[in-house]
Amino acid sequence: MKSILSRIMTTFILFAAISSAQQIPVDRVEQMPNLPDPYLMRDWEQVTLGYDSLVFDLTRTGEHLPLIWIINTNNTIYYQNHSSFGLHSVVGTSSPSNAEAINVLPAVIGASLVGVDKSNQNGANWVLGCEEFFNRRPEENVYLNGVTAQSGEDWWYSVMPNVFFYQLYDLYPGTGDFDYQFTSVADQWLRAVVAMGGSAAPWEKAEMNYRGWYLATMTPHTLGVKQPEAAGSIAWILYNAYV
Repeated sequence: MKSILSRIMTTFILFAAISSAQQIPVDRVEQMPNLPDPYLMRDWEQVTLGYDSLVFDLTRTGEHLPLIWIINTNNTIYYQNHSSFGLHSVVGTSSPSNAEAINVLPAVIGASLVGVDKSNQNGANWVLGCEEFFNRRPEENVYLNGVTAQSGEDWWYSVMPNVFFYQLYDLYPGTGDFDYQFTSVADQWLRAVVAMGGSAAPWEKAEMNYRGWYLATMTPHTLGVKQPEAAGSIAWILYNAYV
């Protein structure tokens, strides 16, 4: 595993170095001040704290409120020993029971980065509740955007939940089933890279010019808009697993 990951990251680093070396000055851009005056930076820490206090408040009342709901152990699928939760991706949604990992996990991460302990916030462990998005079916065994979703329809919805999970794992290591999930995510995406033609010996790069990848069948989604830039996200996941 370390061998193929090392080769992958070497390629990315060399590409970045070459791209940086080709930067040329643009006259109009050079005339722009580095720091405009007057300039006001929004207090993003306060924005994050305000967002956290709004969306994680179960007692909020008013139109479309609250924006969060609890999924009790009778309705969880993979981790029935504790509850989970959902957040509305769109205020006033017509699908009130639909939650997305690309919304739920970053909300927990963002608050954590400004000092909120989301593992024990007013007696609630929001971090542990996130692990329900780990699709614990043998054919998947990665984080997906929906609890009952399948990989393959779109790179974004298959890969990004795992990027966010790795960030969450870094902030709260050892939570629940996180250790197993961390390894499983890396193993699954490494198997996918190999199935896409990636090899360390002999060195072969994986073909990722697809819309997505079905982990269940290890086959590509070839219809629609191709998104080969997902290679960067997969490389990020595998590199962090290696580290």
